[in-house]
Amino acid sequence: MKKVSSWCVIGLFALIFQFCTQPSELDEPTKISPNDRTKARIYPNIYYISIAENGVEDAEYPQFEQKFKSSKIEIFVDTLYPTPLIWFKVYLERKRFEYHDKEFQRLKIKSLNFNIDSFPILGVPLPLKMSNSSNSWLKINLARGPKNNYDTIIDPTVEPNYFEIGFIYNKSYREIWANGYGKIFSQRFTLSQRDTTVVDSVLKTRYDTVWINNNPHIKKVEYWEIKEIKLKIEEITSFPDSLMLSFKFRLKY
Repeated sequence: MKKVSSWCVIGLFALIFQFCTQPSELDEPTKISPNDRTKARIYPNIYYISIAENGVEDAEYPQFEQKFKSSKIEIFVDTLYPTPLIWFKVYLERKRFEYHDKEFQRLKIKSLNFNIDSFPILGVPLPLKMSNSSNSWLKINLARGPKNNYDTIIDPTVEPNYFEIGFIYNKSYREIWANGYGKIFSQRFTLSQRDTTVVDSVLKTRYDTVWINNNPHIKKVEYWEIKEIKLKIEEITSFPDSLMLSFKFRLKY
């Protein structure tokens, strides 16, 4: 009887072992290899933008609009590296920019062109020129006066300018924050008009008839006619100026 019971126990263990999965066959997360790099990428979208000039934030986000250069995805993060890398290529320009302020009290941003290439997501800001990413840059179209011919393209990484940017990756909330700060030094131009009077002299000729010995003679007389011409003169004055830029982008995926 004991022998039969032993054989039953052995058979039961064999049956259980047959239906059990070997530990090596357990479902585990697939390890991503370099050949599967695209699977390690996430493609977030811009969810929120805040841009401040000299500490004054745009009350309305539509002041800037998001424009991508092509239909290709321009923002993605490669999570395969121990430190994730981000590609952030975005062009923003201010809507309805008008040159109506003749005094033009401060420098103003017309557009921002980000080309951040394989930038490390460290959670802290980093000067762009020290990011070890030679392909990363930012170009700012800066309005410096009441006419568009005073506009100029500024590289905020060239001294004496300063610019830093950092990215924070929050995996739990499936979001990435981009934070940046910069200070730009340039010339600002104002345009003023004033009335002035120009005195001009014109040499003219007139003819006069005189009587000499009861005979008429025509006499040629030259004289200077003085005229006052009223003009409006535009005066352009330049001032050294600076602009502080700070911004936040919230990206979600």
